[in-house]
Order: sequence, then C-alpha cells, then structure tokens
Amino acid sequence: MAPGQETCVPGGAVNTTFTIAFSTHRLESLPYARAAMSNHQAIVLEEPPSPTLPRVLQGTAPIEDYLWELDAEFPEFSRQQLAILQELWHEGRTILQIEPYLERLVTIHELFAQEVPPEEVRSREELRQVYDMEREATAALLRFYEVSMQAPFPRVVETVLEFARRDAARFRWRDAMRAQALAALTGQFESVYVETGHMHLSLPGELRRALHGRGEVRPHFLLGAVARQRAHRPRVFGPGDELTFAYLFRRPIAPETEKLLAARSLIYIKLLGKDEVPASGSPTPHLDEELRLSTLMCRLTYEDCAQLYPLLKQAPSAQANNLVSRFLTEKESAGRSENK
Repeated sequence: MAPGQETCVPGGAVNTTFTIAFSTHRLESLPYARAAMSNHQAIVLEEPPSPTLPRVLQGTAPIEDYLWELDAEFPEFSRQQLAILQELWHEGRTILQIEPYLERLVTIHELFAQEVPPEEVRSREELRQVYDMEREATAALLRFYEVSMQAPFPRVVETVLEFARRDAARFRWRDAMRAQALAALTGQFESVYVETGHMHLSLPGELRRALHGRGEVRPHFLLGAVARQRAHRPRVFGPGDELTFAYLFRRPIAPETEKLLAARSLIYIKLLGKDEVPASGSPTPHLDEELRLSTLMCRLTYEDCAQLYPLLKQAPSAQANNLVSRFLTEKESAGRSENK
C-alpha cells in the first residue's frame, strides 16, 4: 500500500500509516524529504509547537521570525525546509509540531527564566521526568568537558561511556513520550510523515506499542537508497552513535568493544567537518564524509586512539584529518616492513 492510500479497520475507521522518516538536519536530505512528504496527508515536525509557524506557512510572517524563535542550529537547512513546508501547506497538507519532551523542556527553561526555584520546577509532575533526565545528561556531559583536556585517556573514555548511557536513556524516554502523542493522530489522517532524528531508532517500536494495532508504522531512511548503493546498509553511523544504540536497545556489549567505540568516537568527532554547506560538488557531501570516516575508524585500535587524542585536542578538522592520515600511513607502512 502506498503512503496516502486508505485502508480500513472494523467499523469503517481510517487506519493511519505512519512513515518514520529518519534524517539529519542537512541540506542533502531535503530533496528526499520533499518527495516523501508530498505522499502524505499530514507532516509532523520534530519540534515543540510554535504560534509563529502557522503564520510563516500562510505567508503572513517572514521565515526569519521563525528562525530567530527556533534559534536554528542549521539555519540554511531550516530556511530551505520552511520554504518546502510552505509549498506543501498550500497544496493542502497539514503541518504539525509534536515533540512533547522538547515542549516540556522549553517550559522548564521558561520557568528558570522567571527565577522559579529548581525544586519547585521538579515538583510539577508533568515536568519531573524531563527535568531529571536533562540534569543527569547535562551533568555527565559537563564531567566529560572537565576531564577531556587533562585527564588520562582511560578516564576520558569512562566519561564518554557515562554520557552515552545517560543519552540513551533520554532518547528512550523521549521516543516513548512522542509515540504516545503521535498515536493520538490515528484515524485523523490516512498517512502521516514523521520527521525523526537519526538517533531516535526506538520510536518505531514505541509507536507500534502505543497504537495497539490501530495503525501501521514504516521506518524510512531518507538517504537509505543512496547509502545502500555505496555501503550496503541504509545508514552510516559513527562509533559514538553505535555505542549509544547499544545502550538504547539494552544490547549486551563487551567491555573492550565499549571502550573501543568510545575511544574512536573521540577521534571521529575531531575529524568530522563542521560546515553546514561543505565546499563540495557532491550532492551528498556529509554522507560522503561519513562513509570515509567509517572506513577510517575501522583502522584505529584503542591504543591508536590513545596516541592520537592528545594530538587532536586543539586541532581544527582539516589538520586533524591530515594528522590521522599520516599516523595510519606510517603505522601501516611500519607493519608491512615488519612482515617482510
């Protein structure tokens, strides 16, 4: 059944098809998102509700007003996505914003801005879980920052593992909350496109449980076809993501594998480019880089990462890439010489 095609359940109610569209906030994903969105009756964005968005869609408020309110981390992506959403809204699609975890987080920040004491914020039942999750994850991240520049490498790796566990718990709870909110759309639309960050892999399962058989859930990686052609898998994940996913789904993982993924993640993040619009003629520059780094990470041992990390701490991305490439070339050249 194609998205948008009606199916029925007993009693004549519409059986809603949810497409969970996994992507990152990168320009290269937008053509694929546009094509997928156009096949759905409703589009759900991964953000808390805003009174400004409807006016932007209608053309009565400038896009810049919403970008300012959103405090967009990737402004060019958000700008181009909003232009697409305007087109789809005029074509008759319903545009919704559903992300209850972030909605509660915004409320918490607003209360803090009003100088409401933390204990009073936490006393509100609807905010307590989000407050605790954010406090624990933020504390773990701060511990990483505190030790990352001077502590011995094994201690830095420990803080990466701790943060990944906290982050996974946060993703799990966030997906469960969002699934409950999305399930309320069942019967209102025949097909729903759900914008979903690539880390939220537990959302399809959570939504299936929340639907109790009243709808269909279809995971869809926007760049999946391109990735399969080049890497034989629908998504390329960094070592830190792989570690978080193991915790997210509570998969058994050997301590040595944990430490290796954490160590590689410290190198990976230094090599990853930070430009929203890379200087590249490729239609998928970020995917290209992820594929390259994925291959590169497989060549690094834990000991390699321990040697490289002090050299990369202050290095910009381009310099870090050169350092790692030279390190591996020299290491593998020395290995070949020893084997002669």
